[in-house]
Amino acid sequence: MDEVIVTNLLKAVRPQITDLHGCSWQELEASVCARAAILLEQNEARAIDDSSQQWLLLSSIILAAYQELRSLVGDAQAVLSILRNAMTVPFAKHLTAYIADRFGISQDAPEEAFTRIAENFKARGEERFGQAYTYVQEVQDDGRSFINIQKCFFNYFFRANGMPEVTPIFCAMDNLWAEELEKPCYGVRFENPTTLAQGGDMCRFQFSKRTAKQ
Repeated sequence: MDEVIVTNLLKAVRPQITDLHGCSWQELEASVCARAAILLEQNEARAIDDSSQQWLLLSSIILAAYQELRSLVGDAQAVLSILRNAMTVPFAKHLTAYIADRFGISQDAPEEAFTRIAENFKARGEERFGQAYTYVQEVQDDGRSFINIQKCFFNYFFRANGMPEVTPIFCAMDNLWAEELEKPCYGVRFENPTTLAQGGDMCRFQFSKRTAKQ
């Protein structure tokens, strides 16, 4: 168990919670670590490569934190919001660095965004997320790059553990880069009509090159 991840997560959570109803933060951290260790063991078969081992660790910690906080706070939606903020706020601070790493988009040439996305979204996704994900190119032409994710580790993990409502915490990071790419300087239109987390048959990531009229 990586206790550093738990510690950092609870540091981000702490300003959002005023009352642990008699539980100390030290006790909460110990409980999250213990529960996450159990989840790791119960789900170890899901770690089929190095990438999914990483996602298994993170998912187990997030699920353990959700379960422990829900028992203390009592409001599941409030806990989901707290955890989503804990994940997205630090992510947002490094958004341009992320899109450079994930998509290959440079702030020195944002107008090349569509070309970089068409080149890198599927290839880097497969490299970063591993065999626990399935990427399928649906459309690839001069103005469109549509990629479908038919299998997602996070969706599979949380559904298998009976708490699919946690998956959108991870989708929230996608929402942040999607909002960034809507800026006119990138010349990209993005649509995400269906997601696995919302009960769709796949996550559809549809990137289109904006024309002058758009």
